[in-house]
Amino acid sequence: MIKTNKLLYLLSFMVAMFMGCEDTKDDEANTPSLTTPSNYSFESRFNTGESSVKYTGQVVRNLLINDIKTQMGTDAGSGNAATLLSMMANDDESRTILTTTTPASMQTTYRSISSSHLNDRLEAVEGITLTGYGHHAGDQIAAWVTSCVADGKTDADGRRLDQLVQKTLWGAVSYWQGTSKYMKNIETDANVMPDDGDPYSDMEHHWDESFGYFGAARDYNTAYTDDTRKNGPPVDSNNDGAIDFTTEFNIGWAVTAAKRDLVSNVTVDYDLTKAVMDAYLEGRTLIHNQAPLAEILAQRDLVVQNWEKVVAAVTIHYVNDVIADMAALFPANPTAGPTDAACADLNNHWGEMRGYANGLLYNSFKQISDSDLNTVLTTMGTEPVHPSDGETAFYTYHGLLATTVKNTLQAAYGFSDSHMENW
Repeated sequence: MIKTNKLLYLLSFMVAMFMGCEDTKDDEANTPSLTTPSNYSFESRFNTGESSVKYTGQVVRNLLINDIKTQMGTDAGSGNAATLLSMMANDDESRTILTTTTPASMQTTYRSISSSHLNDRLEAVEGITLTGYGHHAGDQIAAWVTSCVADGKTDADGRRLDQLVQKTLWGAVSYWQGTSKYMKNIETDANVMPDDGDPYSDMEHHWDESFGYFGAARDYNTAYTDDTRKNGPPVDSNNDGAIDFTTEFNIGWAVTAAKRDLVSNVTVDYDLTKAVMDAYLEGRTLIHNQAPLAEILAQRDLVVQNWEKVVAAVTIHYVNDVIADMAALFPANPTAGPTDAACADLNNHWGEMRGYANGLLYNSFKQISDSDLNTVLTTMGTEPVHPSDGETAFYTYHGLLATTVKNTLQAAYGFSDSHMENW
């Protein structure tokens, strides 16, 4: 009898343990399925009532990149690079954010958002050489900054250094981190409660950090049109009388995507803003719902592919601007050189063209082949061509932009003829 009772007790204990384990599994597996939201807002699966979204480091890096261009204009020719170097390191707790908003922002200093900086992110891409320049982005940007504070925003060869620095940073930091780093991590990330008790899984957090680098407000799809994404003002979504840079502000690639959607006389509508944002929302929802990895990666692929199209589209836009600038210069100004006022638009647009084109180097998922990208960057060269370089050189370069560069980009991405003409 005693043996029977012991056996029954043991069996009861085992059943209880089994049911307890099953309950635990069910609690995790049966997390209420989330319907894809219209705004980028996700409650934690682990901490009830707490948001699982955080990407403050990405926000501050985007602000620093945005503002470094402004600071280069201030410090051009001053001989003093201290402020710019400090901004790259984000090492001054009192440094005021240069970007302004209406209404005013709730954050006034970079460090009040995050101590994250740009230098370590440039170190992460030291293995990628900027075609034609022979240096990685960190060293080349340092050289451009040095030249700017020594001699001015435009160097002796006609390079607009502030444009080159800012646009190369958008590619080497925000674009690379948002695609090659964080979206690559999704393939192997855990999607369970982390050991340190954070309100998000590793997969959720990396997806959010990628979204942060894209630079969209949380209500990018619902509170804005392409025109207001481009021109603002930002929407005070919670009606607290201030703009929160971490949730209510569009910057960087999110603004660039809207600009490229605002194109007339095209045969199809790519709607790049919606394509990227919808994929971010759907993918994040699938992660929350612990969907199969293949479904999540399908949305990842839509993000990185359409983001790449944004980079390519803005490059094409400035190729078109450079072509138009050159056509206006010759024969009207047959001897104009790099520092002549007549070449100011050409220099500015060339800096944007080459700076944005550099960004295409920084996506390990890129659709354009290495060979084709090398053709594009090599053909663009490392400095603009001016009338003073001679009629033959001038028109040869003009023709190569209109044929080799544009044809290569169109073949890589399948853009319509009307987009190639009107971007």
